[in-house]
Amino acid sequence: MLAAITHRGPNAQGIWIDPRTQASVLLHARLPIIDLPGGTQPMANEDQMVQVVFNGEIYNHQELRNQLRAAGHTFRTDHSDTEVLVHGWEQWKTDLPAHLLGMFSFAVWDMRTNSLFLCRDRMGQKPLFFMTTHEGIAFASTINALVVAHNAPLAVPMARIAAYLTAGYTAPPQTIYPTIAALAPGAGALFTDGIRRDISYWQLNAPTPPTTAIGAPLQGEPAEQLRTLLATAVESQLLADVPLTCFLSGGVDSSIIAALVQQRQRAAGGNAITTLSVGFAEADFDESTFAADIARHIGSRHQTIHLPLRDDAIPTLDWLMRYALGQPFADSSLLPTYHLANAARSLAPVALSGDGADECFGGYDRYRAMRFITRWCRLARIAARLPALNRSQRWRRLKSACAGHDWPGQYAGLTDIFSPSDMRLILPDAAPQMAATIAASSPLSTLHSPWRKTMLLDQQRYLPGDVLWKVDAASMANALEVRSPFLDHCVVEFANALPDALILNRRRGKLLLRQAFGPLLPGSVFTRKKHGFAVPIGQWFCGPLKEPLLDRLRDPAGFCRNYLSPAGVEQLVNQHLARQRDHTHRLFALLMLEIWFHQFHPAITP
Repeated sequence: MLAAITHRGPNAQGIWIDPRTQASVLLHARLPIIDLPGGTQPMANEDQMVQVVFNGEIYNHQELRNQLRAAGHTFRTDHSDTEVLVHGWEQWKTDLPAHLLGMFSFAVWDMRTNSLFLCRDRMGQKPLFFMTTHEGIAFASTINALVVAHNAPLAVPMARIAAYLTAGYTAPPQTIYPTIAALAPGAGALFTDGIRRDISYWQLNAPTPPTTAIGAPLQGEPAEQLRTLLATAVESQLLADVPLTCFLSGGVDSSIIAALVQQRQRAAGGNAITTLSVGFAEADFDESTFAADIARHIGSRHQTIHLPLRDDAIPTLDWLMRYALGQPFADSSLLPTYHLANAARSLAPVALSGDGADECFGGYDRYRAMRFITRWCRLARIAARLPALNRSQRWRRLKSACAGHDWPGQYAGLTDIFSPSDMRLILPDAAPQMAATIAASSPLSTLHSPWRKTMLLDQQRYLPGDVLWKVDAASMANALEVRSPFLDHCVVEFANALPDALILNRRRGKLLLRQAFGPLLPGSVFTRKKHGFAVPIGQWFCGPLKEPLLDRLRDPAGFCRNYLSPAGVEQLVNQHLARQRDHTHRLFALLMLEIWFHQFHPAITP
């Protein structure tokens, strides 16, 4: 298990075995960021009865250290944030996570009560998986480590395969494996004497007006409040004993974060920050020139890595599946994220990103589409009956969404990778799973606006299941820690309490972000069409990656040939290669399914 996570912490390894029974073991691979000499893990309290392993950062650890010292606790390290968890557990037990500001997953083993406490941060920036067996409980930062621990093929039902193909990812608390659970964001699990007690310490809903991290009411107009909250979040996340860099795509979100970091550096009398972006040979996917313009505007030292089609694209996906993912994952931006993280690691072990702004401030087109569908219901129904006016994926998605009878069905139409008809083509006996899962999501009933429900749903499912899962896997594969100030829980609570009119209108989203940070950046940042962080994988499938794709999808021992309809898969391939229809996302989803099947040889069940 330790070997399976060594890439996440290559600098040191720690092993602790319970001296009483030899039956409880904690393992840790360290990437030192804070208190480099003193933060070795597993870490214990004074009498060695409480042991902690921890991944992430506690940004308010110094304030908590002062509180705990005042309560009588003695610290042995100079400023390790891990030790705050040790004494925080002694002081607050399962109330500990409510005191924490940060991104984290951690485990506490308390020998006084023979209790294991697992916990994950509010937004799910740091993963934590666990499984129970006849031998006890195993947990890890990666699925891969648990598969290694099981040491036998794990069973996977076809229903989970269908759910993956529908969404392109598996949202917590599920994984592709029924026997392995993902701890939900904002949750903990306490195991004592074989009994599990689930603890929810934070909810995405914002039932009360948001406050600062210390509970003080926010002052001023919404734009001023947002500037205060985000600047505070950025400042807290600059805490490190190592250098930092910033991802800069040239879009709104990363530009705001980079500008705030540079502003903070100047105020502190520091040097210009380093920013980093990715460039592509394909003009439709390349934003490097925009990123360079932003860098000049804010005064950062900027670097661009150019990412042509690499001969190692498929081997890179193989490696990531084996050591970082452990389950199928259909977001092709995993590749540029991995290479960006690899380049960033040569500059610094910590990077700041703009992740989370789209889901919290209305950045995706699907929110405006949902607004249109619900406001112009009759027109939407007429549109759903029209033939496709062109072959664009956007039109097909909107047409599919308009046919939905309720907001979960409409959302599924906008986001599903495999539509019901596509699913029937390759898996005739399976029904798409997404809409049913959405309808069962409990916190969504408190919001009356369907498009606001979709934003909350994205925070609940898409962020931890896709975006943050991808960023953590790709960055930690390079021993790089990525921090996201937009996901500070005070910022998220503020965003979720905003009125609809400050989020989006029929023409654009992120209205409050534009208002609050317009003076900080060039106007072109806010007027340019939004681009996703993507590789031209669909073009590559028609060119240099054609043969590797066909080899995988036509493998006689592969998943497609044995568990899907080979004729249906061939139809998707042929339509894409003939450019009759764009199946980029569907083919990538099938490719990653094949890679997973080849790497782990799961036992597929009905």
